[in-house]
Amino acid sequence: MIERILEKQFREMLVTVFNDIFAQKKREEVKSFNQDAERIKNELLTAIDKYDPLPTFEDFLVAGIDGSGSPLFMRFDDVKVHLLTRAAIVMDTSTTNGKLLTSVDPEQLAEVLGEYQPHIEIHWHSGERDDIRSKLAESIDAFYPVKRVREIVLPFFQDYLGLPNLTFKEIEKTSKYKKYIDELTSIDGLITRGQSLNNETAHDELRKVFEYSIARKLLDSDLRIKYLLLDGALSSFINYVRDYPSMPSGFMLRDICKRARERGTVVCAVSKDHTVPFAHQISELAKEKFSGYAKWFCRLPAGGKSGEQLHIFEDRTYIPPKLTIPYLYSFSRENRPTRIDFDLVWWESNVYDDDPEKLRENEQALFRDIEFISRDARWYGYPVPLALAHETCVLSYKDLIVAREIAKTALQAAGYHGYDSTSQRSDYNL
Repeated sequence: MIERILEKQFREMLVTVFNDIFAQKKREEVKSFNQDAERIKNELLTAIDKYDPLPTFEDFLVAGIDGSGSPLFMRFDDVKVHLLTRAAIVMDTSTTNGKLLTSVDPEQLAEVLGEYQPHIEIHWHSGERDDIRSKLAESIDAFYPVKRVREIVLPFFQDYLGLPNLTFKEIEKTSKYKKYIDELTSIDGLITRGQSLNNETAHDELRKVFEYSIARKLLDSDLRIKYLLLDGALSSFINYVRDYPSMPSGFMLRDICKRARERGTVVCAVSKDHTVPFAHQISELAKEKFSGYAKWFCRLPAGGKSGEQLHIFEDRTYIPPKLTIPYLYSFSRENRPTRIDFDLVWWESNVYDDDPEKLRENEQALFRDIEFISRDARWYGYPVPLALAHETCVLSYKDLIVAREIAKTALQAAGYHGYDSTSQRSDYNL
């Protein structure tokens, strides 16, 4: 096969595809990016006013959360076993004692959270017996620390409808949502992506909820965390018939955001691998404006107080996400721009100001902190707590081999000697 791949015909095919991709991108640039370029360069791009190399300020705690796992850890005929891992790292800026970004003692963190990091869980279901939804709901309910579904659901509607004092009884009376009340009071009912629910989508949902669960535990703890960093984006995928999230994680995300606002914590979702259109061109504008090597951020308006939405976001379903204000930033010339999302409700109350100068000052204060907690040459400007959380929980290929060998031993110890959980292809050396 490799000989065929290396043939001239394959290379010519790739050139044709690349020409098609970039021809379309060029057409899009003419239609949208050129309309935004001057506004981005003159209004939205800002060089960061950094802290000194060895600053002293009022220290704060910052937490990073990441997860990993395998959607096919083991398999018994139609039964698929998922392995999930997560890690929460809490760090103190520690500028007053000169140590800078010291981790909270793991024993102390375990006592606060009721678990050591990383934490491991198992989920299983059979897609052939149509039990993905029920088993998924069972695991989600076990993971998330808030058990009253109405309490999980309510923050979304309060934020989405712009009614912070809305009660669940008032939702029951609305003409729009009252027909869905039964579904809105159970985890199983919150799963409305039934037709597209397969092993991979189930695993993605499990990972999100597993990570959100430890975020909620941190927010309920005695730790006074200033920044809570999540890996990914603050995206809630909306069921456009029902006009609310299609999966429980969408509701749980808003629950976390509301709890964070109550605790004075800033929720930040950081994406290394993102789909912000024309991020490269925005980076080039920053190089032009700031002479190449400055650290910078760029607000990506989501409408409302954040500013009129950019043309480059037209006809894009999930950028910017609902109730989210995204930014691009770069703290290092060694990497591509990173995306960071903030809770729009928090942003409008704590960052936005009618005075553009005051708004810029508030943004500067925000990114000054984020730049400080990203000062580590190992990760080229990526927030240190998130990087450490990733390293703590990530499952490598070798880790999975070891874990599967342990699982085989446990299977035999439980008395199930006639079962083989390895891939059937291995019987044929494939």
